[in-house]
Amino acid sequence: MSPGPGHHADFSALPAQRPFRPPRSRSLTRVLLEPLILPLVLLLLALGVLISSLQTIASGNRLVTDSQARLTLLRHMVTDLSNMENGERGFVITGQAAFLKPYTQGRLDFQGHVAEYRPRIISERQRRHLTRLLNEVELWQREAAEPEMAARRESLERAVQLVSGGQGLAHTVRAKQVLADMISFENTRLTGAVADSRAALNRLRLLPLGVLCGLLLLAWAGRQVLRLLARYVGALTENTRRIASGEYGRRIEPLRVRELDELGGQVHQMAAAVAEREQQLQAQRAALEQVNLNLQQVNQNLQRSNGELERFAYVASHDLQEPLRTIGSYTELLARRYSGQLDERADTYVEFIMSATHRLKNLIQDLLVFSRVQRSTRTATAVDLNTLLGEVRQELQTRLAEVQGELHVRPLPTVTANRELLHHVFLNLLGNALKFRDEARAPLVGVRAERGDDAWVFHVQDNGIGIEEKYHERIFEAFRRLHHASQYGGSGIGLSVTRSAVEQHGGRIWVNSAPGAGATFSFTLPDQPTLTPQAEDT
Repeated sequence: MSPGPGHHADFSALPAQRPFRPPRSRSLTRVLLEPLILPLVLLLLALGVLISSLQTIASGNRLVTDSQARLTLLRHMVTDLSNMENGERGFVITGQAAFLKPYTQGRLDFQGHVAEYRPRIISERQRRHLTRLLNEVELWQREAAEPEMAARRESLERAVQLVSGGQGLAHTVRAKQVLADMISFENTRLTGAVADSRAALNRLRLLPLGVLCGLLLLAWAGRQVLRLLARYVGALTENTRRIASGEYGRRIEPLRVRELDELGGQVHQMAAAVAEREQQLQAQRAALEQVNLNLQQVNQNLQRSNGELERFAYVASHDLQEPLRTIGSYTELLARRYSGQLDERADTYVEFIMSATHRLKNLIQDLLVFSRVQRSTRTATAVDLNTLLGEVRQELQTRLAEVQGELHVRPLPTVTANRELLHHVFLNLLGNALKFRDEARAPLVGVRAERGDDAWVFHVQDNGIGIEEKYHERIFEAFRRLHHASQYGGSGIGLSVTRSAVEQHGGRIWVNSAPGAGATFSFTLPDQPTLTPQAEDT
């Protein structure tokens, strides 16, 4: 960036180039993350408490559900054992078979409840208690209940004698004690699970407060980080702005943030490089200004020379016509009066003079046309090209008849252009199409127009001898001829006049052709021509 107007950079104040070594500093990552560590830790702790509490509550719920299921089964076992004991005693006392039904049903229910309880065991202690319970129940059935009921079927006295031994009572007491221990154990686990769940719920009630504190602390830390970063970036921006304004010798103050200090060092080195480049540009600018002044002077000289050459060509061609007409007239008189009276060589010389005079006359007329096209007052009007082509056809009618040519003109538009210049354009293009014809066939020339984006495009197509591609640009140069004058007449100015007339309208002209395949000359006429009035020199 260049210094502002009226300001010049002080290149002499620049320090010597040396590798930038930032001061001892912290990394930008550390600067940005340090204030965020505490609130992030608090939020992580809160998240951990939330997860732990939810897990505790979920675990407690599962434990409570399982414990309640086991307690229910254990209470059913107590009932089953009582039913078995009451049924056995009732049968022993009464001897009635109806009391065997509670015993039998209690036995089946006990087995079913044990089967349900067994897969719910989650500790070794529960498994030992169940084993003890099953042993005591089995011993009671084998050693007391079954023998007593068998004895009662024989006699009451025998059954009473067995009951009096007390073995059955001892087994049932121990079995009930085991069940009581199992129920107590489940109640203890259930009480602990409920207490854990209640404690987890209490922690969850305090969790929103902790999360709120963490969020507030995080917002405060984020604000501090943004302020710190804004201060660092603002300081760096201000220093770089001053350097950009031309204070290339200004040193960016270290911010003790590693990345920003390294960036500042790079900016300083870049400023030094820009200052050096600025010095070179100033020297180059001064040299370019001098070259520009020289070019302006040369351009003025060229414009003056071109004007003088144009005036010279116009005056010379105009003034040469009078003596040339005199030479031509007297030469014709000489040829008519003394033809055959002099020797054959004299007649040949007269013919040479008349031929050269005719060619010189045509050349002078072409020069006048070229000069007139270059110096004409370029005013644009509405031009009906159909009418214009009709006039050109009349001018070329004799030539068309001589070569037995055909001219086909499709409907043409009305354009905004200079009528005289367009007359030269079509006259030269159609005249060339008839001149450079193929001797093996009659000339066929077509004129058509097509609409472009913002211009009309015109095409003049013939079936003549064609042009090699390497000459497609050279033929538009003044006095550029591709054939000897004895083969095809003319001065070689026509296409140069045509190009000048087209370019004065802001258009362009080109040719597509190949030897023996004819030629198509195309040119454009913009909707808004670039013609500007130019006064005649007097």
